[in-house]
Amino acid sequence: MKRLFFFFSCFFLFFSGILFAENVVSDYTLQKVEDFVSYRVVLKSEKDEFAYKTIQKLKEDALSELPKHAIDFEQEECILESLYLTEFYEHSLTASGNQKELRTQMKIQMKKNMACIEKRTQSQISDWLYQFTADVTSYYMTRSVAATFFYGLRVKGYYEKALEVNKKRASSYVCLGNWCFYAPVLFGGGKKKALKHFENALACAELGGEKYLAYISMSQINYENENKEAAKEYLEKAIALGLGRKDLDLIARCNEKGYSYFQYLRNRSGIDEEMAEDEKDEEDK
Repeated sequence: MKRLFFFFSCFFLFFSGILFAENVVSDYTLQKVEDFVSYRVVLKSEKDEFAYKTIQKLKEDALSELPKHAIDFEQEECILESLYLTEFYEHSLTASGNQKELRTQMKIQMKKNMACIEKRTQSQISDWLYQFTADVTSYYMTRSVAATFFYGLRVKGYYEKALEVNKKRASSYVCLGNWCFYAPVLFGGGKKKALKHFENALACAELGGEKYLAYISMSQINYENENKEAAKEYLEKAIALGLGRKDLDLIARCNEKGYSYFQYLRNRSGIDEEMAEDEKDEEDK
């Protein structure tokens, strides 16, 4: 049963996009998200200690000024906290012995975001709140059969709602594509649907960070579909953006060894490993 339910867990590597589709949150918050879209890609090539300090400083600065600008403080606080937390997670995941702590942080943020959504009608909710709530929920549920079963379809729904608000949100298409890639066809997933979402992301990507995201997705879905030449071409397009090489070199090495970046991320997440008892919470039983 575990091997069926783990497919719901998708890996959301990036969270970019910048089209300002609504005014339910302030331009200040939207700008902070936009500013981080490409910079977070650059950070991937920096040492983790530098990234930790930079992310923390950006978070502190953004939140300290938020009360002066916010239209909906609670919602915008959730958006910015999630923005920096998910990136901190990406740099911290491989640190020894920290998975339980990171997962606890994700759960706290997930519950806070969900409560914020529940208080509002859909017309009052930014696509970014839907986007980041799905992201933190995805990170929380990974490695837990029970949590994955409970939250998996909800994650998909949040990304779909983000696209209802903004049909040109490249990051939401990428994340839906990731969800479909890892989910079985029986539950609405599959590589064909993943490819369609990745193509949509590529069509509406504008900033460098969005294009980077879309190029990697298109590269690796083509690799999975045995179109190695197209996979290489899209990877070269990502390299040409000049946003950093660390992850791109890693992807190239994975492909040279005969597996995709999707498989690498699945292995890195530990989803196929039994979760230690001391990592579990009440939703894992």
